[in-house]
Amino acid sequence: MDREFLTLKEIEGVVVHDLYLKKEVARRSEAFEYLDDVEKMTDYVGGEVVVSPPIRCDWMMKKVFYPGVEAYFLYNRKDEEFPPSMQVLFSGGKARELKGDDLSVLAIATINHMIHYIRLSNPDRSLPEICSVV
Repeated sequence: MDREFLTLKEIEGVVVHDLYLKKEVARRSEAFEYLDDVEKMTDYVGGEVVVSPPIRCDWMMKKVFYPGVEAYFLYNRKDEEFPPSMQVLFSGGKARELKGDDLSVLAIATINHMIHYIRLSNPDRSLPEICSVV
């Protein structure tokens, strides 16, 4: 996979939407510790698992928002040193044409949809509060 991955800051040149996205993604990261099947969740949201991620992570999902506008969701499970974390990167020939607030809304809505899958697939488990909020 030979492509350019961009943060919102790199797309816009300003940090406000990038900081907002990072904050909202961090709020939601813990929920993914309860994810039982990445493939099923990816199918649920209409994405595609990236089989050999070019960036170090536990799993990576690609979601096409529009032709030429893709989002990549990278997840790292918690370990003895670090809490769980997720990062969203953008790619595609038209990614720079969208505004940062639009990209951040699309990314957060996709993550919320992923969390909806987690909630539905864990009906009898006690989940993080964010799972019942989104």
